[in-house]
Amino acid sequence: MSGTLDEPVTRVVRKVFGTAASLAVVGPLPSAAVEATFARLNEIEERFSTYRPNSEICQIRDGVLSRDQAHPETQQILNHCEALAVESGGIFDAWRAGRDGRLEPAGYVKGWAIGVAGEILRDHGVQNFSLGIGGDITACGGGPGGIGWSVGVVDPRHNTTLVARVALRNAAIATSGQSERPDHLRDAATGKSARSPWLSFTVVGPDIARVDALATICFLEGRAGMQRVDQEPGYGALAMDTDGVLTATEGFRARTI
Repeated sequence: MSGTLDEPVTRVVRKVFGTAASLAVVGPLPSAAVEATFARLNEIEERFSTYRPNSEICQIRDGVLSRDQAHPETQQILNHCEALAVESGGIFDAWRAGRDGRLEPAGYVKGWAIGVAGEILRDHGVQNFSLGIGGDITACGGGPGGIGWSVGVVDPRHNTTLVARVALRNAAIATSGQSERPDHLRDAATGKSARSPWLSFTVVGPDIARVDALATICFLEGRAGMQRVDQEPGYGALAMDTDGVLTATEGFRARTI
């Protein structure tokens, strides 16, 4: 951000989804906006967590709650997950994504939840912010320097090293891989830990829910995933293979700084 005097940034960090949610805002940050945002994220976690036995997802997974008795939002998310399963040819299958081969919609829910939280912030008049949960980020406005929010892509082999940096303005970024949570991605066909030519797969684009889903699908899909993103207008990808070689689409390169 050379040549631009950065504006003050207010940061709020809270725990949600078993990890840190980080909100950064340029300009005024109404306390009502913060509380409404995190209250909504907590509500989503209570409904969709696979670690809380009383969540609707756990009850559906365990056969305690029928799908048609669940909250309309839960049914909506399951419908989205099933559409992604069809789109990906079964590579992304929330009904078999869990460690036990059962229901685990987190590959879609986290990105969707970040998007929902972003809408709440905008509804409260917050127009220049970034919100990240577990490394997936949505950003609105020009950031503290006016040229977008600067976000680094971490080297999956050395988590203190960056392999790229992008500027996000009304855009989002998400990464899938095995480096931070080994064995959390499952092969829907075998139920075993996913095997991929990629160490990590990062997607940028306008919609955080779509970005997050694409990152998961394309990591699981292998090298064909790069072409999938390249054909989607407004989206871009950067991936590192198991030899440490980076591959990027033009849509990703256009956002690098």
